[in-house]
Amino acid sequence: MTRRSRTRAWLGAVVATAMSLVLAPGVAQADSAGDRCPGGYVALTFDDGPTEATPQVLKALRDAGSVRATFFLAGGMVHAHPEHTRSIAADRHEIANHSYSHPDLNTLTPDAAFKELRDASRAIKAETGQAPTLFRPPYGSTNPRIRLDVARLGMLEVLWTVDSLDWRGIPTDEIVANALRVRAGGIVLLHEGPPATIAAIPKIVEGLAERGMCAGKVVFSAKPVQAWPGMTYHAKAAPW
Repeated sequence: MTRRSRTRAWLGAVVATAMSLVLAPGVAQADSAGDRCPGGYVALTFDDGPTEATPQVLKALRDAGSVRATFFLAGGMVHAHPEHTRSIAADRHEIANHSYSHPDLNTLTPDAAFKELRDASRAIKAETGQAPTLFRPPYGSTNPRIRLDVARLGMLEVLWTVDSLDWRGIPTDEIVANALRVRAGGIVLLHEGPPATIAAIPKIVEGLAERGMCAGKVVFSAKPVQAWPGMTYHAKAAPW
């Protein structure tokens, strides 16, 4: 072997070793994530924000292990709390559309209903730089016309498989018990405001971990998912 060949071989070995050191942590993390989530993924979703409680919700998610969630925001609340909207985005959570003023869309004219969706998307994009791709109708009240409007605006309609019932003002332990009825691929409905919900976050995350489940993002599901009898939608939870 010539001196030049030996030099090339030595350099190749150095590069290969360096690459293995760079790539190894990523592989370890991927394997570790797979080991941590053998039970699958569920999506934790928060409606009706941003509110004065948003910073507390974000802190609870960080303290629970930097868990990521999906926030369905009302456009009017985005205008009222732009700094909280930006904080949600900064923590790498998904920001989604929850109409502008939180009406029952089934009670509105077609033009008024479309305006609710459009204006909320504009408000979110103005603060985050990105238009939302997910939409949840207030009260889960929807119809085929609204779904067409959602599609026109480039969004996917998202309901839920498990309602935590935190909006009823129930205690933390009941919120946790309700949320943990979720199955792999399911979507949990929570709300930003109730203090009991904030207290429930670490317990929900812990309960999921005990079942080998992790918090995931909302994605399209080709297979219809039942929200409640007679109502289906096309979304599920998947890895971030």
